[in-house]
Amino acid sequence: MKIKYFNYDKLAEEEMHDKVIRVKGLIINSRNEILLGEAFNTIQYPGGHLEGEESLEKALKREIKEETGITLKGKYEPFFAIKYFMKDYPKKGHNRALEIYYFKINTDIVYDLKKTKLDNQEQKGNFKLIYIPLEYLPKYLKLNEKRNPINKIVNREMLLAYKNLK
Repeated sequence: MKIKYFNYDKLAEEEMHDKVIRVKGLIINSRNEILLGEAFNTIQYPGGHLEGEESLEKALKREIKEETGITLKGKYEPFFAIKYFMKDYPKKGHNRALEIYYFKINTDIVYDLKKTKLDNQEQKGNFKLIYIPLEYLPKYLKLNEKRNPINKIVNREMLLAYKNLK
């Protein structure tokens, strides 16, 4: 698995006060379409945070079920990860390590919003799911960039995962 590191302040692991781990699924169907989630004018791959001591794979399966209604079967391993060391985040004097693991999921199971368990934030942001042609993803993200300032960061992460998918 390839890992991309971002550590602009040259922080050491010992300087981190906490660590957040996320998992993201690149769900691709046989028509070569990718499933994307949207909330608060931000596009993302379905996924979320690890809870407690769960494994990456268990978190992936839980998050995909919660956000798409799709029940994943079989074994999944990440193909790519991004690791950040962030100074003064989320507040001054606090440093955070963030790890995001990306998984490729090939399935023709269609999402079912009736089977989702969206959290309050997702509901508030009018969470929805859409399929787009995989090859259109870079252009689609670029068109979306102006809708929310955080999209520049999220889009960079998504495109890194997309490029490492091939």
